[in-house]
Amino acid sequence: MQRYRLGRLAVIVNMTAVVVAVVISLARDSLDPAWTVVQWYPPSRFADETSLLAVLGGLLLVGAVNSWMFWQVLRGPADAAPLPRRALWLRRLLYVYVGWLLIPVPLPDEVATAFDVVLWVPIVILLAQTLTRSGPAFRLILVTTALLSTVLPWVLEAAPPASYADWGVPVLSAVNLALAAAGLAWFLMILIAQRRDGRWRRTTMVLGACQLAVIPVPIVLNRLVDFPESVVLSDLLDVLAVFQLVWLARTAHELNRPGTAPDPEPLRSPRWLLAPMVLAPLAVVAPEVKPHMTYTWLDADCSSIPLFADTPPQDRRRVYLCLAGDGRLYEKIRFWSAGGRPVADQQLLGKGWKSCATGDRKVRAEALVYLCPEVVARDQPDLLLTAAQLKQREAKERALRRQEVADEAAQYVSGCLDPWPALRTSRQVTAVHLPTNWDGYHIFDGRAASLETLDAENIESDSPLVAHGGAARVGTTLEYGVACVTVKVLRTAPPIRRKGWDDVVDADLVLGSGRVHLRGRGIKVAVALPKAGKYRVRLHTRTLDESVGEDLVVVFPAS
Repeated sequence: MQRYRLGRLAVIVNMTAVVVAVVISLARDSLDPAWTVVQWYPPSRFADETSLLAVLGGLLLVGAVNSWMFWQVLRGPADAAPLPRRALWLRRLLYVYVGWLLIPVPLPDEVATAFDVVLWVPIVILLAQTLTRSGPAFRLILVTTALLSTVLPWVLEAAPPASYADWGVPVLSAVNLALAAAGLAWFLMILIAQRRDGRWRRTTMVLGACQLAVIPVPIVLNRLVDFPESVVLSDLLDVLAVFQLVWLARTAHELNRPGTAPDPEPLRSPRWLLAPMVLAPLAVVAPEVKPHMTYTWLDADCSSIPLFADTPPQDRRRVYLCLAGDGRLYEKIRFWSAGGRPVADQQLLGKGWKSCATGDRKVRAEALVYLCPEVVARDQPDLLLTAAQLKQREAKERALRRQEVADEAAQYVSGCLDPWPALRTSRQVTAVHLPTNWDGYHIFDGRAASLETLDAENIESDSPLVAHGGAARVGTTLEYGVACVTVKVLRTAPPIRRKGWDDVVDADLVLGSGRVHLRGRGIKVAVALPKAGKYRVRLHTRTLDESVGEDLVVVFPAS
């Protein structure tokens, strides 16, 4: 059991460090200690926006998986007969490659890619040479697919973007797809060759197949989890790379197990094969693929913008582009490039997604709600309501305001006295008008069309009574306050009484509905007339105090 000591020690040390870091994170209510110990780098700013307990639970699970990986990698090979020279070098290179993948080394991207290629190429060649029970043709295809999928993408990425021609864009896309398929084919062939060879255990091959099985896991989970939890989940799912590390380590560990057939002749790469492999990348060098930009917002019909909740999901991006193309909904963003070209849909969407992630408020919430409603809902939940819900809420608010005004008017109406008690009539009513900002009230026949006609005439007059057709507008000298309004309907014209009043004015109205209506803030009354027809309206008005007024409206048939 000598070979397991280092692996067990690594498990104990790693799990102890993880548990201690989790306890410290709980005590400090901070994710930094646990995340740094488990992931070996500080957490992103999105991690602070998620549930602390949920992330710590995920880190415990990741720490357990990492401990299992350390146990598999560090337990060492079993004692057996000495290895041939090629197999020995293969084992050494595999161990070095596992260490290269496991230990983060701060190198520039170009240097790291070059080192990875230089280390991986001899591994695939030696692995093909050490396999048994696989013919020369099989091993030749194995090496060819491995070199194509490893070296050629690196050569294409290293080429300058200006070296690609327009005709090479579709060709390059097809080549990249073919290279990805070649890499997948190489890995499947390696698993088949390991099974034929007989030296590797079934567990090793299953762990190798798990590398392919877990590829769709991050994609599916990110679709099921909302932002920003999806960002944290993507970082935690990096632990799935342990299957590659464990498969490589077990492949190195079990190289000295007894096989089922003698070693074949070593595979020698012919020169005629190496020449096209080196020259082929030079023949497909072309300029970098230019991004396909669209400008649909320029021609979109943005005359009618529905609310977010009334917009189908498939149309929300189009509505966002309509709003994004209108610079009034943005702050400090230039929508036109220096050369006079408009920004593309992709640029507008990028600005929106950036605002969703950073909350920089450069994009206003009215447009941003169509991209990330869950972010906008935190500060402005009203933007997620439907038009029917907004209309219903506005109706409730209007009804509440009307009731409040009516209750306020009812408190004052009992204090209003008849300003002309000697003028008796059975058709009389007293109400209260509550002016705000000098707004008056209307006397009309109860028809909305009469009020619309009066407003359309736009009559300018200094008189407190302005009439046209079947409606009249009564002005007031009060900015705020209370005005008692008494309405009396007579069968004959009363004498003119000016004493005690500030203004007494007359106007003719056509009251075809058989009723005279008064409507304003706090006042909504109707008095029956003897009959429909043309009537004379006499308005008496006076100011009793700075905020108290009194009106007397006398209605009688016009002579």
